[in-house]
Amino acid sequence: MKAHHVCSLFALCAVAAFPVAADAKLSRTGSPNVTFTAIGPAGMKIVGTTSDLNVADDGQSVTVVVPLANLQTGISLRDRHMKEKYLQVQQYPNAELRVARAALRFPTGGDTSGDAPGSMKIHGRTNPVTFHYVAHRNGGSISVTGSVHVNMKDYGIDVPSYLGVTVRPDVEVSARFDANDG
Repeated sequence: MKAHHVCSLFALCAVAAFPVAADAKLSRTGSPNVTFTAIGPAGMKIVGTTSDLNVADDGQSVTVVVPLANLQTGISLRDRHMKEKYLQVQQYPNAELRVARAALRFPTGGDTSGDAPGSMKIHGRTNPVTFHYVAHRNGGSISVTGSVHVNMKDYGIDVPSYLGVTVRPDVEVSARFDANDG
């Protein structure tokens, strides 16, 4: 159960995969959704979510920050273990994805998609990642969906285990958000 909470952290970082007009700075609008999925033995699946997500755009790079304190899996004891024992949110409160704007394809109309490199910082460690994104432009608004595969061990996070049940260290993270580029 605890492993699923650790996975939530990684899911939040995937949000940074949103392209916009190349010359405008992005600002998040609406309610984002970040989801992580961890798999355990016998098909056990743990899904965690949060709607906490911030976007910063300095013109050179886009940074997506996911505060981890509000990650939820639907079981409060598991959430507490995830945040206190595995993610250590008091010491490492955020997950962060940074992407060079030049690595993103910005939609001029309709949809665009692709894979882009970035760096993800979780639990005080930064590693390169490649994420997949789809972006849809509707006027000045862009809807973005992104996904990334992360391994807890790459970030120095112990693989959660509870009563002898251990999840896999690999976690799938996805995020959806809307942004304005003006």
